[in-house]
Amino acid sequence: MKRIVMALVAVAVVALTATVLVLNTAPDGAVLTASGDTHVVPRAAVEEHAVEDYGRPLRDEAPDAVNCAGDLRAKKAESVECTADFDGKRKPMTISVTGVDGDRVTVDFAVLNKSA
Repeated sequence: MKRIVMALVAVAVVALTATVLVLNTAPDGAVLTASGDTHVVPRAAVEEHAVEDYGRPLRDEAPDAVNCAGDLRAKKAESVECTADFDGKRKPMTISVTGVDGDRVTVDFAVLNKSA
C-alpha cells in the first residue's frame, strides 16, 4: 500500500511539473498577416490582434483598446509603440516582430506596468 501511495505522489509531481513547464513556455503573442508592396501589417490589424490576443491563454486581463503609432514592418526585430487601455488605465505597449515566414508575421506583446 505504501508503494502505491508513493507511486501516485511521484506521478502527481511529474504531472504538475510538466503543467508548469508548458504554461511557462507557451507563446504570448500572435500571428498576423503582412500585405502590400511595403510588406507591412496595417495599424488596424495590429491593434485588433493586440486586443484579442494579448496574454492568451495565460493572463486574465486583456486591454479594452489599443492604439498604435503606425503600421508594423514585417521584419524580425521591428516593433511599434502602442498604448493599451486596461480598465481606464493607459499603459505603454510594445509589439515586436519575433519571426517572419512569407506573409505570416509572429509578434510578441510587452506591456510596461507604469501608466502612460
